[in-house]
Amino acid sequence: MQLKRMLISSVLAYYKDDVINVFEKFFYNKTRLSRYTYKDGNSFLAILKNPQITKGSQKFIRLVNIMYLSDILFMVLCCEQFRREEIINNFYFKVPEKYGKLTSSRQKLLDLRNDIAHYNFKDYEQNRKDYLDVLLMFEIHMGRNIKGILEFPHFTEKPSVRAILLAIKDLRPDLLDIDPNKDDEMEYFYNKHRVLMDLCDDIAMYNGYMPQELPSPWTILRQMYAIKHDNKAVEQIDIYSLPLFKQK
Repeated sequence: MQLKRMLISSVLAYYKDDVINVFEKFFYNKTRLSRYTYKDGNSFLAILKNPQITKGSQKFIRLVNIMYLSDILFMVLCCEQFRREEIINNFYFKVPEKYGKLTSSRQKLLDLRNDIAHYNFKDYEQNRKDYLDVLLMFEIHMGRNIKGILEFPHFTEKPSVRAILLAIKDLRPDLLDIDPNKDDEMEYFYNKHRVLMDLCDDIAMYNGYMPQELPSPWTILRQMYAIKHDNKAVEQIDIYSLPLFKQK
């Protein structure tokens, strides 16, 4: 959904109502049209040939919203019409220096999506490392990664929760140093604890954890407070007194 929103806004800002004419070969490609043909007709042509939709921009929005991920990635990475400086600068959070790696990795991203959508856990486990590498790369360029994290830490052995948190402390010390009197509204401490837990899970998965092995929020937060208080025992801490569980 994020890819679709960014695609629509960046392309329409440049081509406006001429967008269908510019991408005519893409939308009328026979192989592509066949993928959108169903028993009751073709969903692409139903939009393209609809006389009630008079503006090209309106048609483009409707078409993009029904497009498969494979076609979204093809338009973004393989269509010459997309490669305009103004479009690229609006679309990417971090504009790639070269596009070869993104382009060659799009099939892995599609395979990841398909394995998840079809519950293909065997293939997911076999390709998990490659999938996570590709996903992180795309998220960085799209601006959807954890702010300030451009590369996950890699451990030679499966790390402890403490080791993961110490790595996060090096990358994002603010996530462990929460002060409701200093943090502004966009970085409210309630959300910082959630970011910390999500990031801890991501790094754990990246370094060999299975989903069922991921540490509980209780474990993560207790370890966080242990690190903050110079490794003093905090086993008796009241978890519900922490900012995560307080009302805004």
